[in-house]
Amino acid sequence: MSAHVPLSLRRKVVVALDAEYLQASARGVDERTNEETEHAMANRFAAFKTLAWVKANIIRPLDDHVFLVTCVDPTGAWDAGVISAMWASMQGTRDPHTDVMKQVEGEVARLAAQLARCNVSVSHEVLRGTPSVCVPEYVHAHHGELAVVQAPVRTAAADMMTYAWTDVCVRTTKCPVLVVRPHELSDSVAQALDE
Repeated sequence: MSAHVPLSLRRKVVVALDAEYLQASARGVDERTNEETEHAMANRFAAFKTLAWVKANIIRPLDDHVFLVTCVDPTGAWDAGVISAMWASMQGTRDPHTDVMKQVEGEVARLAAQLARCNVSVSHEVLRGTPSVCVPEYVHAHHGELAVVQAPVRTAAADMMTYAWTDVCVRTTKCPVLVVRPHELSDSVAQALDE
């Protein structure tokens, strides 16, 4: 196929990243501890590695269009990023949900721009709601032919008590779903987005 293929003729690949990987501490840069900064950088690198792996192994730049999405649940009061933002907002005047949303939107836009620099047709969106509901609906609405979801940040206790949103996506999405676990990827895969 030629380099200019209309969207209607491209394979539609939905890549859903876990929003927690895209959130830094809600505190301002000057207020963060070294541990918070390192944790935020490691999480953002995990999202970058996931996208790099997808670009290297799944995406055909001349034939595919990537819909890069993540979900922020504005009602998710127990979400770690929101709790951190709420704590910070109690000491100031910032709205925790707005801070998290803006932060995640900025990270998704940055990752989409990185894919675009690699000549990949890409669009991006931050969805509001729970990923277990939003991602399958988004895939269906955009006629996704493949969904690639990033395994979420989870503790062993959380795994025992509930399904991860990725498990729900695997069961309910009406196309093939690939789950990528960023902690199992080599750091060298990040080079795929440097091309």
